[in-house]
Amino acid sequence: MAPALAEPRIESAPGHWSLAKRIAFRFVFSYFMLYNLPMAGHVNLLEAVPGVPWLSEKYQQLWHTIVPWVAIHVFHLSGPVTVYPAVNGSGDTTLDYIENLLLLVTALLATIAWSAIDYKRREYARLNFYFRVYTRYALSFTLFGYGFAKVIPTQFIFPSLSRLIEPFGEFSPMGVLWNFMGYSTAYVIFSGLAEVTGATLLLFRRTATLGAMASAAVLLNVVMLNFCYDVPVKLYSSNLLLMAIFLMAPDLGRLANLLVLNRPTEPVNLAAPPLAIRGIKPHWLKTGAVVFQIVFVGYFLYGTIKGGWEGYKGYVLNRPKPPIYGLYEVESFTSPNITDATRWRRVAISSPAAFTARMMDESSHIFNTEYDEKKNTVTVDKKSLLNYTRPDAEHVVLAGDSLVVKLKRIDPSKFLLVNRGFHWINERPFNK
Repeated sequence: MAPALAEPRIESAPGHWSLAKRIAFRFVFSYFMLYNLPMAGHVNLLEAVPGVPWLSEKYQQLWHTIVPWVAIHVFHLSGPVTVYPAVNGSGDTTLDYIENLLLLVTALLATIAWSAIDYKRREYARLNFYFRVYTRYALSFTLFGYGFAKVIPTQFIFPSLSRLIEPFGEFSPMGVLWNFMGYSTAYVIFSGLAEVTGATLLLFRRTATLGAMASAAVLLNVVMLNFCYDVPVKLYSSNLLLMAIFLMAPDLGRLANLLVLNRPTEPVNLAAPPLAIRGIKPHWLKTGAVVFQIVFVGYFLYGTIKGGWEGYKGYVLNRPKPPIYGLYEVESFTSPNITDATRWRRVAISSPAAFTARMMDESSHIFNTEYDEKKNTVTVDKKSLLNYTRPDAEHVVLAGDSLVVKLKRIDPSKFLLVNRGFHWINERPFNK
């Protein structure tokens, strides 16, 4: 006889939890609730609600007061590492590690206090259900943010002119990763779609486990890239991976039965715990919750996609270019103040704010610039005024005081990295 189908297990049904499970839940709840509140640099749910970002600022100010104090008085640190830096893209500063440690300690103290006060409670099924919803949305919104920064490719862009003339040995590990990713827009979009797919699946109870699995796979790759290429987002990406694992955890046994042990597994009742507010009928509450979900998610996605597209248009499609934009070989360089070793060899001019010069000794230097197109002049490092002229289509001359530099244009399409392209058929590997 065929075995009878097991009754669905109600995910939110009350039941006796072991002491270890209750304590573990209290700790995980405390830590992720603290972590997913508006920390600096994190995508969070509160900032997705119109009119609420002020609360994010207050919460950040609280931690920005506590963490440096601990750094100075507990760890006896001093200097720049005790001051929150301006936004610089790093999530692995000294204060970030101290902040994360304090979150763990705070969660541990909250767990001890909670366990002492609420020791008679035998389960947290209802709280667990809504906490998982909160965590799903926090992780989903974060993945949407990172995913759409790749689907609308602004996080990684094609190597700049200065990168094309930089020796490979001078790249940092992170620079290798960023330019490797930026070379292929198609791959960047593909990786973004993987993140967006996981984020979308997390929004719905029926696909939440699949979304957690997809998100964990994507985030494991991100974590490994961050660690192996020294990208300073190790703490944040590791915490996101832990969230995905937490969301998968209740179904790991069922997944093992289905995918590994070839055993039948029982279904789960995904129904939400009934909502009850005096004076409001349950079906109205349910309808209101669905409407709120649609509006809340829609508002966030609209802002994310709109901001990404505007950034792509301004930063990639219509990126400002200087009047003498290009990559140049230095044909002649006249200046009594420059040695042969530090004479310019190549110049990459791709931004109105700066250009990069590679010297004869293979060192490089970035010069800040301000252009006056009406006068055909450029101010270098706020002290040297140079006139620029174009004798012909292939040359640019910079002249000022005793400095005269004649530049010959280099066609970037001549670089193998730029012109190699894609080939369906390769009779032999072209690994150069």
